[in-house]
Amino acid sequence: MKLSLDQTATHETTHEMEMRPSPGLINFARLLTLPAWELEQTIQEELQGNPALELTEPELCAVCGAPLVDGVCYECLRRDTEMLDREERSRQQEVDEEFDPLTLIAGQVNLGEQLLHEVGTQIPEEDMPIARYLVGYLDDRGFLDCEPQVVAFTLNVSVEQVERVVKALQQAGPVGAAARNVKECLLLQLERLADVGSRNPLAEAIIRDHFEQLGLGQYHEIARALGVSSKEVLEARDFIRKHLRPFPVPDLVSAESWTSTTDVPYTAPDVIIHERPDEPNGFSVEVVQSRRSFLHVNPVYQRVAREIRKGNLAASEHERQHVLEHLSRAQSFLAHLRERRETLQAVAEAVVARQIPFLKHGVRHLRPLTRAEIAEATGLHQSTVSRAVADKYVLLPDRKVIPFSAFFEPSRSVKDVLQEIVESEDAPLADAELAAELSKRGYRVARRTVAKYRKRMGILPSTMR
Repeated sequence: MKLSLDQTATHETTHEMEMRPSPGLINFARLLTLPAWELEQTIQEELQGNPALELTEPELCAVCGAPLVDGVCYECLRRDTEMLDREERSRQQEVDEEFDPLTLIAGQVNLGEQLLHEVGTQIPEEDMPIARYLVGYLDDRGFLDCEPQVVAFTLNVSVEQVERVVKALQQAGPVGAAARNVKECLLLQLERLADVGSRNPLAEAIIRDHFEQLGLGQYHEIARALGVSSKEVLEARDFIRKHLRPFPVPDLVSAESWTSTTDVPYTAPDVIIHERPDEPNGFSVEVVQSRRSFLHVNPVYQRVAREIRKGNLAASEHERQHVLEHLSRAQSFLAHLRERRETLQAVAEAVVARQIPFLKHGVRHLRPLTRAEIAEATGLHQSTVSRAVADKYVLLPDRKVIPFSAFFEPSRSVKDVLQEIVESEDAPLADAELAAELSKRGYRVARRTVAKYRKRMGILPSTMR
């Protein structure tokens, strides 16, 4: 029977079953939903609030880089059972004992250094101290967390100088970088889209003057305020949803999706997919966790709790409660972290097993995939799979970082595959023949749907091609 994070049964005196989430399931669901950077924050908060938890620097295995437990590498033992010797593992991994995936990502995500490098050729030398100061106030999303007036007062320069440097930073970085808030980020993206000829006549006015109403879905009120029809407002909403993102994006993002452009910018992955040519499937999955720190229960608390339970240690009721509660909380937290890692591992392995052609040959080979299919394969509930992939990112073997959810968006690549088929056809194919070709590639699309896609893409019918 599949277990859902959303439900657990409790008997009532009326003999009816009322579905309520237990505290343990709630905590696990929360941890499972968190992306890597939020998980790190949560771990730090738990460390500060629970003295029974401890973070140490473990001794690392010289072969695979995994932490040693009492001098034993259980990762190597596991692989030994699969008949892989140490020399072959060392050759395949090609990492030293200090390898940490997070250090690799850190080198890719330094937005501040990139901005300073780019803007250095666009502003006078005397403005560079202002640029360096502003870059120091960029948050994790790339937003500028300071006011020009405060910066001007601190550096003893004019507000106009600061605004000029802010504008230069915005032009130098990913579209929307150095914005003061989400609204400004979206407006900057609209400006860049307009430069390449993609625009909607109402999008700017809606974001600039009716941003809160847009978020609340008050489309009729916006239409009345702008003197346009609700249909026009909905078209602008769809344009905003399709083209804009509430965070800085790369300069070359197109109107379609990541599948036809570049990778997600400045995002540390939660899962890393390694290419293993000598393994049966050719790929392995790693759930990212720093190998240079080891979270565990404080041994002092374990020893004290053991003595208290045996009755060998005199302690007040308050002291007894303090030790046992914090120890239980630490053990539960570690168990949920382990379950989160195992769940992500299972889901990622199931996805990789079904998307090997995509990993080998690119987005045109992305296979249609649903969360329900992965739930069936892993024995997890579909809601658990949805939480596992939500707000997570995956580092592909080619070093591109993509959203985990992108593996479950086959409809976005149907048009891409259709375009490829048309471009490579020896003789013009009719819509029914195009549907048959799509079906061979794993895309079951009706003839009428093919005709609709073809018209939207500006592809002529077979009699006119």
